[in-house]
Amino acid sequence: MAMWQSLPKSNDLRKANNFTDALDTEKSPFFVSDNSLVYGYGWDFNDFPALKVRDGRSIYGTSGGAITRLLANFGNVHLVRAVGTTLQYNNTGTTWTNISGTYANIDWDFANFDILGPALVIVNPTDGGFYWNGSAITAISQMPKGKYVAADNLRVFTAGVTGTEDVLYYCAFQDALDWTTAENSGAVQYYTANGGPITGVRAYNGSIWVFKKDAFAIIYHTGDARISYRLVPISDYIGCVAYKTLIEVGPYLMWLGRDNVYIGAGDGAKAVGDQIKTYIDNINTAAIDNAFAFGTDERYYLCIPTGSNTQPDTCLVYDYIFQRWLPYSLNLGNLRWGAKLNGIPYAGNDTGQTFKMNDGTTDAGTAVSWLVQSRPYDDGVKEAEKELHHMYIQGLFPSGTTVSVDVAPDDMGSTWFPINYDPTSGQAYTQNKRLIVPLDLVPLCNFYAYRISGTGPATIQEVQRYSRIQPVQE
Repeated sequence: MAMWQSLPKSNDLRKANNFTDALDTEKSPFFVSDNSLVYGYGWDFNDFPALKVRDGRSIYGTSGGAITRLLANFGNVHLVRAVGTTLQYNNTGTTWTNISGTYANIDWDFANFDILGPALVIVNPTDGGFYWNGSAITAISQMPKGKYVAADNLRVFTAGVTGTEDVLYYCAFQDALDWTTAENSGAVQYYTANGGPITGVRAYNGSIWVFKKDAFAIIYHTGDARISYRLVPISDYIGCVAYKTLIEVGPYLMWLGRDNVYIGAGDGAKAVGDQIKTYIDNINTAAIDNAFAFGTDERYYLCIPTGSNTQPDTCLVYDYIFQRWLPYSLNLGNLRWGAKLNGIPYAGNDTGQTFKMNDGTTDAGTAVSWLVQSRPYDDGVKEAEKELHHMYIQGLFPSGTTVSVDVAPDDMGSTWFPINYDPTSGQAYTQNKRLIVPLDLVPLCNFYAYRISGTGPATIQEVQRYSRIQPVQE
């Protein structure tokens, strides 16, 4: 006859966790830290290691009425964008003014250089190259019609020219209008064993970084054109799959590779995206060209199309100081281009609207939605059933913020049970929210997980859980 082994009162356990280890999808949820979150959205590092709801975004000027094909900073002066077949600039923060001409409805690339003064060089593979000096746009007739462009303080480089997709072209020394003078301007082929086109070019740390999908190289010492081979291969494994994800973040260059996110410095790179592998593996590779990034001086915001989405729907943020990721948003509203002006990030969407990112507490008037899901807990006794009977949440929940709590009695979150609690009124200080978890609602379980969700500003400091370990049948 089976006998129940009674357990001591000490097996009424109190456990606590915060979310200081941030997002971790690399391993099974059973093997991540107790302080990791395994799913969520709506977070940023503004108050880390506390978990704080991200800032919102505000409308920056009028809509262009067509898909955003470029968003660029003209030095530290103003933004320039392409919307459909039109180029526009904004130097007031409100009005977008048309730049003369009609252009192909295709994605551009840009770089800042000096052409008789500050100039924004822009290129697309249909129309070729142009430069904007703040008041007029001029065609660069000799420039090959490239898809990508970069510039250091000596030369402008372009690649992605139809028919010579693995060739990098460069202008004459400090002359972006001269692309033909022998022993001054020229080209270098980036040959790799696997072949393939160049997929991105960026100036970084005084050198030019050139990418393929599965490789990258660096061009050093671009001042002397008499040296015929100046392109030095660095890796035949690490590459870039989406040129709009190539941006500088503080002292680093970051980008999206085939199977990871990479951070570059000096003349090398390392992977930093292991904790978001689930998201990377779910990228819609057919729409990978639409992936983009925006950044601040400390953070990299990677925006990717996942599942069947063709425009980026998911944004993940990496802070290089904390070396961790958080899920920023799962509802980007078809944003597809990012830029930074005077340290402030901006983004444009597929209808031509530009937004000032991380500005205010709402997404252009819509409350920010958020959710955090814990790993599954077993309270140290996997084989025993347990009753989760109380939870306490320490957090800041201002007036107008909504909060919901759910518990799942398994590791997969297959069924979620909403927990009713006596809501504490919104306050401008951290509160302690007490939740009773009734046994007639959440059944006995070996494992349980919880999620906290809501809308509006909030900060979560810590969560305590009280459970009773049940006797194990022998």
